Amino acid sequence: MNIKKKILLAGLFTAATSSAAFAAYYPSHYVEKEYYSDAAKTQYSGSLIQTCSGRYHSYGKITEYYTVEIKVPCHRNGDF
Repeated sequence: MNIKKKILLAGLFTAATSSAAFAAYYPSHYVEKEYYSDAAKTQYSGSLIQTCSGRYHSYGKITEYYTVEIKVPCHRNGDF
């Protein structure tokens, strides 16, 4: 195999693996969840925001009882 083919294959491999790493790191959706202290969801206890850049912001107490308030697809650049 000549050097041009090796460089081309190395470049294709690098592009494929970096694209996969990018897709694995960034979430597919911007999500806002509201958390409650009981199953009836009558007492608000906190919230969680997952941004398209992969950051999480939480307020109050996170519990097992929640509703998804907003779920918006993210674009490839980390925005929605």
